[in-house]
Amino acid sequence: MLIWVVGVAIAGDVGAVWPLVVTVAAELVNEVFDRVRTGSWRLPDTVQDIVNSILWPVVLFLLARGGVI
Repeated sequence: MLIWVVGVAIAGDVGAVWPLVVTVAAELVNEVFDRVRTGSWRLPDTVQDIVNSILWPVVLFLLARGGVI
């Protein structure tokens, strides 16, 4: 969420797509590091981490694109 907030602050637009792309990319890199550290994919943990990390940035992005915020 912090990466998205910083990206929005720099972009100046809540509906800008690149802060969301950076947030998703950072989360995927984090999951790869987790995989390297643990030695195997832990699918339930990986899915939960991804959902928890990008849920609110995606919700806020969609609300901004829809004109609600």
